[in-house]
Amino acid sequence: MFGRFFFVWALACTIPLFPRTLYSQEQLGMRLERYSGIYSTAINPANTAFNPDPWDVSLLTVEFFFENSYAYLRNTSLPNALRNSEKLVSAADISPENPAARDAIIQDFFEGKRKMRGVAVGRISGPSFSMRLGEEHEIGFVTAFRTGISSYKIPGILEYQTISNVPLNQTVDIPRSGLQAMAWGEIGLHYSKRNTYSDIYTAFGITPRLLLGLEGVYARAQSVFDYTPRGGDTVTFGRARWDYALTTGNFTDQSDSIGLKVQGKGFGIDIGFAWAAPDDEGDTDEDYLWKIGVSLIDAGFIRFDNTAERHHIEFDTLITVTNADFPPRDDPHDILGDASRAFLGDPLASLQSRSFTIGLPTALSAQFDFKAAPKVYVAGLIVQRIPLWKYSLQRPNTLALVPRYEHRWFSVSLPLVLNDWQSFRVGLAARLGYLYLGTDQLGSFFKKKKLSGADIYIGLKNNGFDLFAGKGGRHGSSHRQKRRKIKCYY
Repeated sequence: MFGRFFFVWALACTIPLFPRTLYSQEQLGMRLERYSGIYSTAINPANTAFNPDPWDVSLLTVEFFFENSYAYLRNTSLPNALRNSEKLVSAADISPENPAARDAIIQDFFEGKRKMRGVAVGRISGPSFSMRLGEEHEIGFVTAFRTGISSYKIPGILEYQTISNVPLNQTVDIPRSGLQAMAWGEIGLHYSKRNTYSDIYTAFGITPRLLLGLEGVYARAQSVFDYTPRGGDTVTFGRARWDYALTTGNFTDQSDSIGLKVQGKGFGIDIGFAWAAPDDEGDTDEDYLWKIGVSLIDAGFIRFDNTAERHHIEFDTLITVTNADFPPRDDPHDILGDASRAFLGDPLASLQSRSFTIGLPTALSAQFDFKAAPKVYVAGLIVQRIPLWKYSLQRPNTLALVPRYEHRWFSVSLPLVLNDWQSFRVGLAARLGYLYLGTDQLGSFFKKKKLSGADIYIGLKNNGFDLFAGKGGRHGSSHRQKRRKIKCYY
């Protein structure tokens, strides 16, 4: 029946929930330690000012995070689900006449008794570096490919069992809902400055970035609309206001011409401040007893134009549609035209503009880190999303405590993470020489009754040796003397 069209719209809010796709978020095990270097700028650009290394080079990072409260996989783990993805079966397709195989991995749905949301974000970072200039300045360069998709406040009526079992001819109200998704590249510069001429060190950092928009889409019901299932393949809608926009550069049936294309450009920036109490017993000026910081991260936007379309459908009468209004199509432009014709009577009436803007997943963050014992630190942070644009990607709100043991050549941390004030996770991360490996959701790697999210990150980074070790370099045969221990006479 035509209900398929409704699900394209309504379940667009739950696209992030597909368990076959995994993406990433804060990656605390590789962001908060003192030796994290250029990695730490994703939390607070001022952090590099306290890097004990004179320079560091990141060769590659791969980071994936996925979290939702709409759907889950029964009795499985992330490794098992990835190895046996061909055995995934939706609970909606199981019946007494069509039972699941004994070894099937069943995708089921939560009951809509709690706030439903879905977030999936990811990052593949290319070559990046930071290095110290003089005693106070740090410069760097960052590159990354990122993806994000988010949907918050998914209406309870869209809970799978509820929307699937609306009686025929019964009208239900569908509250406002929406989704945003984007893929983009980043090229940026980094700068931080530290002031050590007082009892409390201060630092400032900034990372401006050029954004290259590759793909973007949003869809939102701007007001409550009516939905009434009829018999057969017929559905009736009433009093709706729908906005949607998408890039069209890959709208083709020629598979060999589909690929990454720059379809928009924008600007992003991270800004941060930090304060630290120096450790007089430490080896360098970067050692501290405690540090606190505040930052604005991912402030920015991408404007897609030329190969982009923004549509609006609005009506206040009852409109009945059937599957015949949406015949099979090879060209996605025809599908957009079918929707416009079905609801507005003209295949071109819904098109409003050939450009649109999507904001980055902007957030405010506060962090602390204190030295509990030699080489033992406890860090914590809070991240609060603050969308700056009408259509913006949204990241999870995060509250975390991360104890760790830290050495120049290895570290172990135990992230304790609360996402969106409803999902508690325990992670584990380690750094062995130049290799970072971790997860902020360790439980996903073991069999769980309900697997609804996952997280993993891997990084390869050279924590730089001192180029001037023979002259008293930081990590050479002799350490440079701390300036705080040098007495000055005038």
